[in-house]
Amino acid sequence: MDPKNRKIYWTLFLLSLAGYIWLGYHLLMHDRHQEAVTLCMFKNITGLPCPSCGVTRSVLYLLQGNVWQAILINPLGIIAAILLIVIPPMLLRDLVLNQQSLGITFQWAEEKIRTQKRIYIPLILLIVINWGWNIMKDL
Repeated sequence: MDPKNRKIYWTLFLLSLAGYIWLGYHLLMHDRHQEAVTLCMFKNITGLPCPSCGVTRSVLYLLQGNVWQAILINPLGIIAAILLIVIPPMLLRDLVLNQQSLGITFQWAEEKIRTQKRIYIPLILLIVINWGWNIMKDL
């Protein structure tokens, strides 16, 4: 396997694992932890929510079938949920079949986003708008 793809695979594996552990913690410890506690370093330092604040709550609402509430909390939660569903089977598929399709797809998407203004400028604007919305909601 290409060393660059190896890093991508390990990063995606660890991020997926961390996401599932974090969601599992919240599902198992539902009433046992305080909502006021946050691991967001940006929010802890500035007092303002970051663009991804509320993603965990958004995914938890999706798991409960409440799509509208998930969107209202943070629409990035839908993207996170899709990635948590899609990436692990793709990682496993490539491992079993000794392929690199996920790594190649990741590199292709990264290149498109990085080099094409018509893609990265709207994405940046959406993140900034979402961030402003998070600040207005006082997440």
